[in-house]
Amino acid sequence: MKLGDKIKQLRNDAELTQPELAEKAQIEQSYLSKLENEKGTPSFAVIEKIANAFDLTGMALIESLDISYVQEQLTHIPEIAVQAAEKSRLEEEKIKKWYLQGVLLIVFGIALYFIGTRGIFISKNLYEYSSAGFIEVGEPLERYKTSLIGIINENDEELDLRIKENRKRLNEVQLKESFYRGDSFVESYGEKRRYFELTKEKFYSSIYPKSNDVIALLGIMSFISGWFLMFFIYRFTRK
Repeated sequence: MKLGDKIKQLRNDAELTQPELAEKAQIEQSYLSKLENEKGTPSFAVIEKIANAFDLTGMALIESLDISYVQEQLTHIPEIAVQAAEKSRLEEEKIKKWYLQGVLLIVFGIALYFIGTRGIFISKNLYEYSSAGFIEVGEPLERYKTSLIGIINENDEELDLRIKENRKRLNEVQLKESFYRGDSFVESYGEKRRYFELTKEKFYSSIYPKSNDVIALLGIMSFISGWFLMFFIYRFTRK
């Protein structure tokens, strides 16, 4: 809305005639008529007087006008020029923030899609490891392998004796890992340790399709949302 149209609207809403408003604003009625018909160039002091007649500030009256009109017709007035520049700066910062949010949505979407399709957080495969028992404190790993799980030349009596000696520490444990830890590894359990061997090659996890597909889908949605946001910002803010 233009300044003249706004003054006329406020005057009609207040049920004032031009002479009545001119008297209230302490300006000439002929000058007021020119302003309402967009034929005069007011100073900020005049705008302030007219605004005060409606219990408004001059800036409040200016802010109710179309931005494009203010920039084209009123920025020659110093007070309005400063206000317009500040408002323009704030608008630019706001637009930059929206653009940044759009970019972040796109980047976040790409990351989620990559995570989902590659199974980074929820692996496509699981690895099964097995440990027959504990490694005694101070016992070398090679001795553990030989005495507990090694294949050695021994008769039945020697076999029975070895089993009896190791029965106390026989305690089979299985681990399922979502990442490959090698064909074997040793892991501490308090003061003792366990020796794990890969007992089953990687196999497809039934958890994968649902969880990772959802993550990938969220990534696609985030990517599209970011592009739409940036498109709408460009569409409605370009001059």
